[in-house]
Order: sequence, then structure tokens, then C-alpha cells
Amino acid sequence: MKKLILTEGQVKYIIDNLMEQRDIGDPRYRNRKAEKETRRAQENFNESPLDWGGGFNGGFNFSSQVAGAFNIGDSQYKMSYHGEVKGLQGQAIPGKQTPPQQTPPQKKAPTLSTFTVQGSSLPYADNMVKPYFDKYPDALNTFNQILQGFVDYINNGGGSNLTNVTIKGSADSAAPTTDVPAGYSKLDHPHPKPFNGATDPSQRNQYLADMRASEYARVLSAKVKELTGFDLKIKVLPGDNYYGQSGKRGMEYRNIVLTPNAGELKQTQAAPADVQPTATSGTSEPGQKIDNPNIPFKVPIWEDGKGYLVNGYYVNDDKGSSFFGVSSKYAIDTQIPQLAQIFNGTKECTIDNKNGNFYVGDVLIGEIKMIKDAPNYINTFGKKVMYFIGPFTTIRESRDHNIEGKGMINVSYISNSYFTLWE
Repeated sequence: MKKLILTEGQVKYIIDNLMEQRDIGDPRYRNRKAEKETRRAQENFNESPLDWGGGFNGGFNFSSQVAGAFNIGDSQYKMSYHGEVKGLQGQAIPGKQTPPQQTPPQKKAPTLSTFTVQGSSLPYADNMVKPYFDKYPDALNTFNQILQGFVDYINNGGGSNLTNVTIKGSADSAAPTTDVPAGYSKLDHPHPKPFNGATDPSQRNQYLADMRASEYARVLSAKVKELTGFDLKIKVLPGDNYYGQSGKRGMEYRNIVLTPNAGELKQTQAAPADVQPTATSGTSEPGQKIDNPNIPFKVPIWEDGKGYLVNGYYVNDDKGSSFFGVSSKYAIDTQIPQLAQIFNGTKECTIDNKNGNFYVGDVLIGEIKMIKDAPNYINTFGKKVMYFIGPFTTIRESRDHNIEGKGMINVSYISNSYFTLWE
């Protein structure tokens, strides 16, 4: 039988995880549990994260499900690899239209439905009540979507329908405190005393639920006023307070519900100029749309932390899955690396503190950036992420596709990956 020797750091990682899961009881059980987990770790060594010992270089295990490395640098960060960016957009290639007649531009009348804001879309730190969108990029993206919905609705004549807009917050079973969260200098409660002087935990929890909804409504109303001139009034309803209630902890019980109570809006305004008219006669070569498979398309490529669009393709494989890709010739000519050659197995990685760069082997992945500067397509997956690196483009695989207007082309599927450093 092959023997595998665990380092002290790997054993510590196992025990720490067990403690976090509260699976350890009395010392006898603890010893048996630790021995069992150690044996399991030996059997599954290939899936364990690798210990950097507080340094800035070491191995990274791409087979690990959560973190590929841990104990990184003075802050002992963990590092995770994310195999595909969700939300990166390509760009349709414009076509040519020469019709003598066209139908008027058409645009579907905007509607407003109930918005539920929760999880990473909530812009609040513990015990704080004001939204900090600069620290929560997912929350900013959600807020902008809500804002755009109201702007579109109002600009199409729907302002008079917005007479009963309501908002309601909620706070889960955790006990609020006067502790100031990391990264902030003081509590932001808009009253002379924290929690408006309340000392009872349940009353404090109610304060968080109500004030967070109130502050969100205040910022939204101000932005709507700025963009449309419309005075949007939002009524704050008493929030749901789950303090002390068993099992009511987590995302499901921390949210904001914004209800426009707006009726269906009839189209009263012509579609904007960027909505293309539909040709009714004459000759037409329409632009490509993303819902058409196997077409030329502008696709996103990332290298050394910089992104740009190149001529490529939007294709469906034989299972119906969609991919961005480039011609295999382009991939070879520009030396886009193969995913399996870089992000696979165990690789030696380095953080260059002098220049702030991250390398896998001798390949520069990109600059290490603070998470507050991350675009909205970088997902933290609920972790306390401090930094991110990437995206970085590799080739997943290559297949032949019959491309519309081009014939048979060998297309290399691109994959845009990134890394996160978290506590």
C-alpha cells in the first residue's frame, strides 16, 4: 500500500474544518474523529489544498473543490480557482440592411414587478444600515437593474401609476451588537445613539431591518429623481424580525423586498434609436444574434489582466451547450494556452509582491486586485474575498463547426478563468 505523509499544516487544516463544523465532542470522540479524517485525507490526498506556510509561493491543487492552497502570506489567505466566468458578454457582428421600406421600431412596454434583494446583492456590513455599493459589486449591479427598471417605466409615462411603492426589510436570528465591522471607522446609524438608543436585542434587530430598507429606498429615490426628475415616494413597511428564532439564520431571512404595485403600462413612447427596425421588403443581411448558434461573433479574450474583443464564433456543441470560440489558427498564432496544460493537477504558483502579479508556473495570470475594484461578473460565492486575479483565457477544446456564411471551421472553445484570495 502506498503511504502518503501529511504535513503539519494539512493536518491542522483538517482539524480546523472539523472544529468549524462542530462535529467534535468529548476528547475520546475527537481522537477517533481526527484519526478517521486523517485516514480519509490520506486516501483523498489528491483533492487537498496545499500549504504555503505563510509564504508567497507554493503548490496549487486544481483538483481541490474549495481552495487549492491555504496559509498564503502574512494574512494566511486561502486561494480558489474558478473555472469559468459567468456574465462575460460578447458582441454581435453588425449586418447590412438595404430595404426600401421598414416597419416602425418596436419596443415592448416596460413592466415593474417585485424585487427581492438578498445574498451578495445586499450592500450591508454587520450592524450597519447604509448601503455601501463600492464594497459590494454584486449589490451595485442589482441596484442598477432596479434603478433602470424604474427609469424605463417612468420615461414611458408610468410615473402616475407609482402611488403605492413599498419596501420591507428583514433581519435574521443573529443578535446585533455595537461592534464596528472591519473596514469601517464607526457605526453609520443616522441617530444620536446606536440603534436609536435601543439595548434590547430584538429591538435592535427590528432597527436593522427597518433602517436598511429605509436607507435603500432613500438612495433609490434620489437616483430616480436625478435621472428622471420624478419624485418617487417609497413607503417603508415594518420589517420581519427573526431574532432568537431557531433555524432562521442566513440568506433566506436577510433580504429587502421592494414592491412597485405598478399596473401594466401601455406603450406611449417610441423605441429608442438603437432598437433596429425590421425590414419588410428589399434585400437584407441581418446582424447576428446570440440566440442563433454557429455564427461569427465578437468574443472576449483576456491576457495579462487585460480584456478585449476579437473576431470569433458563438457555437453550440452536439449536446446543445453554447460556447464562445476562436478559430484554431487564431489560437495557435496568438499562443492562447491550453486549459489542461495550465489549470490542471498540481502546479507551482508565485505571488510577486514587488509588482503585485500572480503566476502559475512561469505564466503570468494577471495583477492581484482588491475585490472592491472587481467587475460584477467576479463571484465571491459567499466567501470573505479580499483580492481577485484574472480573468485569464485558455482553450478548453477544439471541434469542427459549420459556421453560417463561412463553412466548416475548426473552432477552439475559450474558457475565461479567475482566482480569489479569501479569509
